[in-house]
Amino acid sequence: MKHQAARYSDVTLHVYNSLSRSSEPFHPIDPPFVGMYVCGPTVYSDPHLGHARTAVAFDTVFRFLRFLGYRVRYVRNITDVGHLEDEQELSGEDKIAKRARLERVEPMEVVQRYTVSYHDGMRRLGCLSPSIEPRASGHIPEQIDLVRKLLDSGTAYESNGSVYFDLEKYVRSESSYGKLSGKVFDDLRTNTRAITGEDEKRSPLDFALWKRAEPDHIMRWNSPWSEGFPGWHLECTTMSTRYLGEEFDIHGGGLDLQFPHHEAEIAQSRGAYGHGPARYWIHSNMLTVDGQKMAKSLGNFITLDEMFAGTHERLERSFSPMVLRFFMLQSHYRSTVDFSSEALEAADRGYRRLIAGLHNAEQFLAEELAAEAGCTAESARAETVGARTVAGPAVDDIARRGMSVPLPSEIIGDDTHTHEVRRLVETCWTAMGDDFHTPRTVAALFDLIRLTGRDEHKTAPHGTQVAAARTVRGFIRDVLGLSPDTEGISGGESEKSRLGAVMEMVIELRKSARASKDFAAADRIRDTLAAAGIRLEDHRDGTTTWALE
Repeated sequence: MKHQAARYSDVTLHVYNSLSRSSEPFHPIDPPFVGMYVCGPTVYSDPHLGHARTAVAFDTVFRFLRFLGYRVRYVRNITDVGHLEDEQELSGEDKIAKRARLERVEPMEVVQRYTVSYHDGMRRLGCLSPSIEPRASGHIPEQIDLVRKLLDSGTAYESNGSVYFDLEKYVRSESSYGKLSGKVFDDLRTNTRAITGEDEKRSPLDFALWKRAEPDHIMRWNSPWSEGFPGWHLECTTMSTRYLGEEFDIHGGGLDLQFPHHEAEIAQSRGAYGHGPARYWIHSNMLTVDGQKMAKSLGNFITLDEMFAGTHERLERSFSPMVLRFFMLQSHYRSTVDFSSEALEAADRGYRRLIAGLHNAEQFLAEELAAEAGCTAESARAETVGARTVAGPAVDDIARRGMSVPLPSEIIGDDTHTHEVRRLVETCWTAMGDDFHTPRTVAALFDLIRLTGRDEHKTAPHGTQVAAARTVRGFIRDVLGLSPDTEGISGGESEKSRLGAVMEMVIELRKSARASKDFAAADRIRDTLAAAGIRLEDHRDGTTTWALE
């Protein structure tokens, strides 16, 4: 299929904006560029199911935006200082410092250990790495500069070496406070108690921008006001604007961060720059366990390692990372996900059926590639023109594969079978375009896989068969981020062996093309395989190996 314009020009995307509480057409500030900031983890313990819920939700957003052809800068921070135990009152001990004290190690040892653990868990879940992953402790000078801006604007004040955001003064001049979270300032003021030892604040609702460190506090930096550390809210405002500008497209995070964290970010941005930070605010909903909020005190707190090893008392057995990802994608990101061992068993069965359909689609596409490998150099060159520049790929791999998945209007045919394929392909595009609705996308893929398993599909027009296979592969692998793994599906290796027999033939055809100096044809085979999720690696000894991405 010939490469076309980026899909975002043809596919309408609507996003639910928490700020307006409505679904809005997605129009980035500077298309095709999209800036997205997502609040990352505070790294003081092992990653758990709550982390997985948020990460999978925004990984799917990241994937689909790229699939549409947007060039996304995805910034997800690491909080390694300033996140205090009481998130509402911004009081208590720093979570990382407390863990360091209990374990009798340096705070940055805690940070390093649990950052590695988090990265490993997200990798196993199939989450792509963000474009930039800044740490709060690495941006202290920028945070001090932002505090200065807020002091200069009159929305902050210094008191006894600490600097606070003057929320009462801000609300008097800015009526939008509470718009994101639905909180009413007067109600907050009435219901908020003063905290002992914090009489240096003008109001109990004022939050710390810079906190003077007590003598025994081990995480501290120099500033114009005191030796201390930045406030948790300040960190995200600093890092998001540092890498995305004063105004960017998407700000995301868990629903529990709407207040006070995200509300405070908006206040800080308005105080410093005169406007909010993001056009669209996206929030993923909570994960519950057997109908209860996940909490260590309830004994239902499950880490990813416990999930994958099956060692938690609520689990009857282990479940693979891909099964957990599929389980979460079966619910819309704005819906609550109720976790149970029974629900995971059902997800495991569904995942196996989906991956079996993926194997069949990829085997069909591999056989098609083998049949087409004898194309002329002229046609191969025509296919690859514009795919690369001197500086590198013109579009990323996910965008390129997105362009290979047909739009409904590109599927030609008037027979009943083609009409059904076209309808289901359209459902995949429209479901994801409706606020990243993964459950409807999954349902359409199941229907499409069942349709392609019928006898009439084998005699359907060739273009219809190709369109169905590319849709199944593209949406399962690139959009949903699901891929076969030996933990998640029995017989995975035997399926890979079947594909391997086809790949041996394809690799031999490519070697023949290179030997005859038909490099355009050899490149076309490599690039078409990449579009099908298969990576070729040429080695110095002349061998070529392949792997599923």
